[in-house]
Amino acid sequence: MSRLDRAVVPALGYVAAALMFCLMLLTCVDVVGRYFFNKPVTGGFELTEMLLAALIFAGLPLVTLRGDHITVDLFDPVTPDWLFRIQHALATLVGAACTGYLAWCLGLRALALDRAGETTSQLQFKIAWLAYAMALLMALTAAALVVTLFRPPHRHIPGQGEGPGA
Repeated sequence: MSRLDRAVVPALGYVAAALMFCLMLLTCVDVVGRYFFNKPVTGGFELTEMLLAALIFAGLPLVTLRGDHITVDLFDPVTPDWLFRIQHALATLVGAACTGYLAWCLGLRALALDRAGETTSQLQFKIAWLAYAMALLMALTAAALVVTLFRPPHRHIPGQGEGPGA
């Protein structure tokens, strides 16, 4: 496990867990307030949207560093090692380039939202802060992909070390 893994993975795990807990708490309070007191949480929908966006983007670098993405591995058992390494390198480079570009686009969008002073309709929360966080987390995902480029690729061969029966 690299230094980046030891520093970032636990931190992102705690952030994701805290976001999930806040989302769960908000949902429970909103449901109880709505059905028992006829008073839903003001801005509950906006808060849910922001928490979900933050949770998804906080999870991206975490999943990337842990290698937990969903993969299609139909040809892993029959692909030669040299081709498998090339496939891993190309897929990782394309992923890093795409997520880096998306981070840049999100950063530009955050700047535009900040300049325009855009806020949510009910709570008047500045949307730019969320967009900045999303851009930063997407850039961290791109960095995580670059880190995984230098790791040996992992084959997903059925019956070898995975699942409950292994």
